Amino acid sequence: MKARGRVLRGAKKQQGFAAIEMIVVLILVISALGIGAQAMFDHADNMAAQTTADHQKIISDAAAAYIKDNYAAVVAAAGPTTPATITTTMLKNTGYLETSVADLNSFGQAYRVLAIEPTPNKLQTLVVTTGGETISETSIRRIAKQVGARGGYVSNVDTARVEGSFGGWGVPLASYGVSPGAGHLATALFFDDGALTNDYLYRNSVAGHPEVNRMNTSIDMGGNNLNNTGTVNATTANITGNAAVAGNATVGGTIKGQTADITGETYTGGWFRTRGDSGWYNEKWVGGWYMSDPTWVRSYANKNVYTAGEMRGGKLTSEGRTEVGEYLQLNGVATEGAGCSPNGLVGRNAAGLTLSCQSGVWKSNGGGAPTCKAFTIPGYSSNDVTTYACPAGYTKIAWDTTGSGWRGSSTPGIIIGQNDYSTIFCCQF
Repeated sequence: MKARGRVLRGAKKQQGFAAIEMIVVLILVISALGIGAQAMFDHADNMAAQTTADHQKIISDAAAAYIKDNYAAVVAAAGPTTPATITTTMLKNTGYLETSVADLNSFGQAYRVLAIEPTPNKLQTLVVTTGGETISETSIRRIAKQVGARGGYVSNVDTARVEGSFGGWGVPLASYGVSPGAGHLATALFFDDGALTNDYLYRNSVAGHPEVNRMNTSIDMGGNNLNNTGTVNATTANITGNAAVAGNATVGGTIKGQTADITGETYTGGWFRTRGDSGWYNEKWVGGWYMSDPTWVRSYANKNVYTAGEMRGGKLTSEGRTEVGEYLQLNGVATEGAGCSPNGLVGRNAAGLTLSCQSGVWKSNGGGAPTCKAFTIPGYSSNDVTTYACPAGYTKIAWDTTGSGWRGSSTPGIIIGQNDYSTIFCCQF
């Protein structure tokens, strides 16, 4: 019996220790669950804060882009204490904010973009949330930090101001005409506004500020294109490298370059001028025109000149033979027996017979004895001095000299009757 009692007492002690161990385990489990739950809550808060911060940055970036592109209009609508207001609806209607982006943040707060003009042509802009839930002090500070240096919040310590994250900036809300209350967010865009009128090249004109549309340094396009340009005005334009113009190029001044290679036709409303001894050159057939002295236009490579039309000039000189494919038309009419120079000239008389300049006198080039006919002078009488003409077609005359033979007349086709000259001879050669 005693042994049995000792066994029972030992079993009871073991049961007591087991119960204590179970209690300790339960305490540890409950503690771990509490810590885990807190970690889960903190993670959820961080995720919510990050989501809210990201959403606020999307709205703020869209507002900044809108102001930069419409700076003049915003400046015109803003005053020192009467802000120009931009809503998410305006940002969506103008394409600066995607329509899929929610108008409210995770806490149901709406956004208002407020821009004031404390100094002329200088904006200061805040993006402020209004309405919705009041975000706790801890969460609102966390969200502002996650937004970055531009992020801010309205603290329950002072609801009349917006404090920047990490105390980096602070502005009173009175100038912006808004009082959202504690637990609301803000983003400072006046940093962007300041940079806009100092460091950035602005896309639109700003009244009184031409410097915002002016580059202060060279542009390196990095191999990218410059598309859809209008008029390009340059004081000195140097294009280094290859430049391709796909469309038309109109230049009001002078185009200068080393070489112009045109694949199509070339038109000019004035002279086509060359400098030096060069001219026009046909690359395919290695010929053309050029001038190497002030007198002659020369055929390059001594190429032949061909035309099915007419060539006309004051004088035609051939250093070799002259060949005609049809007839030679002599328009110069000479008078046989008249003087001429130089010897060798060829002409014709009025009837078309060929004459040549021989020993300084135009003479017929006839071929054989003349064909003559005797004609009686009508009404002849001694010492008659009447002038008679040979019949048509006769150009050379002679008259009977009663034994002296033929005597030629110095005036073809005309005879003067004298003493016993009753008969005249008109000849053809």
